[in-house]
Amino acid sequence: MLSVANVTRTRFIEKQLKNKEWVSYGENNNFPDYLWRQYTDCPTQQAIIDAKTAFTMGDGLVGGDYIVNNANETLEDVLRKCVFDLHLFGGFALQLIYGRGGDIVETYWADFSKCRINERGTKIYWADTWSGYSVKPIEYDAFNPNMTNKTSQIFYYRGTSCRSVYPVPCYISALDSIATEIEVQHYHLNGIRNGLNVSAIINMNGGVPDEEERKEFERKINEKFSGSDNASKTLISWNETKENACTVERLDCENFSERFAQLSKDTQEAISVAHRLTSLTLIGRLPQNTGFTKNEYREAFDVFNTTVIKPYQKEILGVLKKIYPDKTLDIAPFKIAVE
Repeated sequence: MLSVANVTRTRFIEKQLKNKEWVSYGENNNFPDYLWRQYTDCPTQQAIIDAKTAFTMGDGLVGGDYIVNNANETLEDVLRKCVFDLHLFGGFALQLIYGRGGDIVETYWADFSKCRINERGTKIYWADTWSGYSVKPIEYDAFNPNMTNKTSQIFYYRGTSCRSVYPVPCYISALDSIATEIEVQHYHLNGIRNGLNVSAIINMNGGVPDEEERKEFERKINEKFSGSDNASKTLISWNETKENACTVERLDCENFSERFAQLSKDTQEAISVAHRLTSLTLIGRLPQNTGFTKNEYREAFDVFNTTVIKPYQKEILGVLKKIYPDKTLDIAPFKIAVE
């Protein structure tokens, strides 16, 4: 009997690396890269993250239209990147450049996925890639306005729900649902490319080989045909005689298309719930044959804005106040015009 490959649930893990100052961000120190791939590969996840970023930034940062770095970016430009990182990773980072007088003279967005931190939160480490064992990151002091002789610091924000070293995104409970939506897409795409669905029991009629040969055969079959990337491949059998040919028994699933449609609906709902999205219409998915109106859209947004977006805006403005205590900044609310 063929064994079915097991899929392990995605878990977020932190661990102190031997002889390293920074804490590993995920099992292989690449959890942010995993979150980024989920964003780029899952349409529902991408749409929600983009929508939350747009809603959070509203109609712009009031008082933030001045240039803050040599890249000719305004504070609003920099903040928009930070807000995106906050929704995707659960945190964001800013590089602050100080002048001789100890004042901030430049502010840059720092790619959160490339930053690591020590256990005490006093040092930030930046590297373009964290793959391999020969990583030599740049070390920065964490933001400390009371530090003397400061030249460059990283403001590393870990969100409000961080319980350890690194933040977790609000949607962490839906990681498997996001992965499922991605795999369903892969399955359908490869089913179209490969042309013939193999979903069957394979009976080998030439006798029973020893255990080692059986395990090797099972490994090769699973390697070739299991998983979404191998959907609908053609199975070819070579036999010495017709009498010794293997037989393949089809395992056609009833209502296969309906079950996949329900799976797609369930995964989208799980992702939306994790993000606390009040309606998928907020990301451009209009319901069919329900007579949905603009007023209902606005009502859905009002609830989402009150329960999710405004708390994010308050959180972000509080962060900016720590960095720029002498500036008056605010976020203009996102407005929906209903005819």
